[in-house]
Amino acid sequence: MPIVRRLTDVLKIRASRQPDQIAHDDTRRAISFAEWDREADEISGGLAAAGLRPGDRVFLPISNTHAVEHAVAAFAVLRAGGIVVPINTRFAAAEIRGYAELTRPRFAIYDSEAALAELTLDRAWHVASMPRDLAALPDQSKLDAEADAEILATSGTTGKIKGVVVSHPDLLGDATGLNMDRSRSTLHALPFTGSGGNLGVMILPVKGGATTYTQPKFDPAGFAALVAEKRPETVYLVPTMLRLILDLPDIANFDFSSMKWLMTGTAPLPHDSVMRAKALWPQARIRNSYGMSEGSFGLVTRSEKSVLKPGCVGPMNANVQVRDDQGGIAAIGQVGEVFGLQKHPRRYWGDDQASRDTFPGGWTKTGDLGFVDDDGDLILCGRSKELIIRGGYNITPMEIETVLHDHPAVKDAAVVGIDHEVLGEDVAAAVTFKAGMSASVAELTAYARQRLADNKVPRTIMVLKELPLNQTGKVLKRELKPLLQEEAARAKTDRGV
Repeated sequence: MPIVRRLTDVLKIRASRQPDQIAHDDTRRAISFAEWDREADEISGGLAAAGLRPGDRVFLPISNTHAVEHAVAAFAVLRAGGIVVPINTRFAAAEIRGYAELTRPRFAIYDSEAALAELTLDRAWHVASMPRDLAALPDQSKLDAEADAEILATSGTTGKIKGVVVSHPDLLGDATGLNMDRSRSTLHALPFTGSGGNLGVMILPVKGGATTYTQPKFDPAGFAALVAEKRPETVYLVPTMLRLILDLPDIANFDFSSMKWLMTGTAPLPHDSVMRAKALWPQARIRNSYGMSEGSFGLVTRSEKSVLKPGCVGPMNANVQVRDDQGGIAAIGQVGEVFGLQKHPRRYWGDDQASRDTFPGGWTKTGDLGFVDDDGDLILCGRSKELIIRGGYNITPMEIETVLHDHPAVKDAAVVGIDHEVLGEDVAAAVTFKAGMSASVAELTAYARQRLADNKVPRTIMVLKELPLNQTGKVLKRELKPLLQEEAARAKTDRGV
């Protein structure tokens, strides 16, 4: 048995045992395990020959148009002893500049020259001309197996982007190069620059021996066509993507018969999406997973009963706790903050105070609210910062969003708390409609009133064409609040109050 010290060692084993199997296919280029391994060695040597030293950061602003090259570049950097710093090419110039100032990369491999416009680097190579020098490949046995491996940009939903450090032991996990996943292929459209795409999908072939198919840029009809063409056994979609596919008028005409598993995560999964997917693809097992850049705790729904519960992310385990306001374990049914224990604790790059605040004692303070139900499942309710305190009563947005999503005309819904001079906060909602459908604010209010306690019914409802989303499909509620605050003020003026 070859010695496995780092994830790149597992790729070497895959290349020897499954040399001709396709590891990645981004619809433009397909690469086998043997090709991936060989190119990673060549480019690793090229980076070392160019002066890369262990611990140097390498910026990777690479879009999914070149997902294959991204996977090759990432493993090449790791084999050279460097730290991979992926960054989404769709980020604003100021975000990219700020992230570079935080992580201070020496080198970059890119497919978007615009992403490097304001950066100072020693060297940068386009993905089509990465440096190659097999003779300069570093001795892998001398590289630190405990070193930092990647710095992942958080989604930015709470403001300034931070960098989460993932170590080599964390990246390796339980992979040995011999385990075979139940699924032999996965289709997705997640960027390899975020935790879901990077840790969940990019390295999936190495850990599971399966093929990853990547749609370069998400397009609902194109994705459905790829399912029919590539016939993946697993389809991975964030909830927003799933809803867009389900809303295709001819979705029933696409062949999804190969799909055994429908995986989702990264954001709350609307209950109506589960019901529609279940009716459309009865052969598929639907699973909702829970994790984040700051930590992955291994929670996923394991039964149809669990996935049918709104907000459910599966049974609790020893690595997850729901804590009350005093830091104790919350009682069954009591809402508290979710904490997750990492086997290999993560930290924020260059921010010791934020690291101490978010990763106390090896636990990750997730900022998510949830409770454990009578079945032992974790039910997520929303973010702690999104908790609405109306007249002294705590209200979780997800409960209201679930009701609004169930309205037949509603495509998406997001609920936030807005300032109120008497109550402290009031409930406000933004909704979008499905194509060709609509409803009045009065109708939506009446619908909510039939299903929610009076204090939870949104006093302000605003109809938008689209909700503001970040790169991974999460709603940017900080952008919604001023819009809804203004709408509430306008409605108050119209009433002459």
